[in-house]
Amino acid sequence: MAGCSPAGRLLFSRLVSALTVGAVALFDRDNLFALPRENPRLWLLIIVFYPLVSVYPQELLYRAFLLHRYERVLGTGKRAAAAGAVAFGFAHLLFGNVIAVVATVAGGWLFARRYQRTGSLLVVSVEHALYGITIFTVGLGQYFYHGA
Repeated sequence: MAGCSPAGRLLFSRLVSALTVGAVALFDRDNLFALPRENPRLWLLIIVFYPLVSVYPQELLYRAFLLHRYERVLGTGKRAAAAGAVAFGFAHLLFGNVIAVVATVAGGWLFARRYQRTGSLLVVSVEHALYGITIFTVGLGQYFYHGA
């Protein structure tokens, strides 16, 4: 997956989205698409502001800063991506559930490898935002947001 073409990445993201919808439908049907159904204004705010106030700062820290700062120690390959993924997952411990941590470790790996290949914060931020918006849309946002 890491070296896939844009078409391959699109297919992969569609597969992940379909599996996510299926998992929520199977294991937590009441929450399937709950946010857009029950609070469409909040959902729209998340779609607009999540990429700007959450995704981009996270990508600056966990990809641009961390992967460059510790390049001498971790290198530029899978070991660095793994360290970045673990750090990204660790930061999500604050949500107090295993789903947030496991999903962010997996996402952190994906985003780190994409950043390593492209060197583009924009590419990785867009991908991160799309996965995050999918999570909030299908009903898993409760694991990643506690409100203010």
